[in-house]
Amino acid sequence: MHEIGMLLLTVLELLFQLVLLLVLAPLMGWCLDELPLWLGGRGVSPLRFRLLRSARFWGGLLKVPLAGPVALALTTAILTLSCLPAITTGSALSGLADPLMMGLLVLLGRGFLARFLLQGERGRLGAAFLLLCLTEALIALAAPGTDGLAGLCAMLHIEPEPGLEGALAACALALGIACPPLRGEDVTRMLCSVRDQQEREATRSVADILNCGWLLLLADLSLPVSVGLAQGGVAGWWLGLMALAVRLVLTVMVVIGLRLMAQECSARLTALFAGVALLLALAGRFGT
Repeated sequence: MHEIGMLLLTVLELLFQLVLLLVLAPLMGWCLDELPLWLGGRGVSPLRFRLLRSARFWGGLLKVPLAGPVALALTTAILTLSCLPAITTGSALSGLADPLMMGLLVLLGRGFLARFLLQGERGRLGAAFLLLCLTEALIALAAPGTDGLAGLCAMLHIEPEPGLEGALAACALALGIACPPLRGEDVTRMLCSVRDQQEREATRSVADILNCGWLLLLADLSLPVSVGLAQGGVAGWWLGLMALAVRLVLTVMVVIGLRLMAQECSARLTALFAGVALLLALAGRFGT
């Protein structure tokens, strides 16, 4: 009975995490699109319009099937949000949260959604793939034997590795620069040939969910030690929930800052932080 109860708890945590992130997705999308305009002194659209669009999308999902590419993009986004350790490492699918696999799921979803119609999208996805491979290699070098992000988070709670943590933060920053979240204008360009209003709204909603998955991955890489442990009990779960909010807010702020400074897709900054990540990982591995 105890094992069944623990299994139910992990499934409930997974469902809560998924619903929470799906609710936060339009809010984060609104922040990414509108806060830079607001900080620049321009008018912004009310948040309620974004939330209503998301509600219409989920309400009509069972009535009208999605187009094939949009449905595939939504599937990859939901898988990403389900597997990443957002609150604690005790979620039912957190053992599958390999950084490379999670990143590839989001990139694949972006490919399905954009259908490679965006100028420069192939270059962004290619750079992100190389950085994800670098991240995976650094984890294997500095923390061999860890079981994905969940295992890495648990290991860092027990045995902190400042070099590895700094390297992961640098990798996350490089990923955010090389492959920033989709902008509202990016989605508008993707939809230039789409006339169906429902498909247009669905594409925008799925783009928000993909952006949420990408930002969550970057947040987990930046501060893996802030993810709660499965053995932390109720107090650990609440701490993990608060830490999730802090991680996401910080990640959104960094992405908005890069956008305001026009440093998105900067090859020099990407190479700089990738090099910093490599040096920090090597220093942490061989300096002890």
